[in-house]
Amino acid sequence: MPTQPDESPTSPTPTRKGWLGRHFPALLYGWFFFGLFLCGLLAPDDRVRELESGLVTEGWHLSVMALVFGGGVLGAYWLRMSGRWRRG
Repeated sequence: MPTQPDESPTSPTPTRKGWLGRHFPALLYGWFFFGLFLCGLLAPDDRVRELESGLVTEGWHLSVMALVFGGGVLGAYWLRMSGRWRRG
């Protein structure tokens, strides 16, 4: 039985996902942290004070947190998808 290029021979159902279908969760994740990064840079001081956080006292702190949390996961995803990071 011939298989589609995207489909593994052991897959129970055929998949016809394109590039967007395969990477959609990572795109959403990336846009969320990109938005958080921009909002941290543009946040007015009174809005940052409303957070009442000891960790985030200035807007750029949100941007750094977005880079650390979002960038690390997206970097690992990129390495995995590019083939530079193989399992086992």
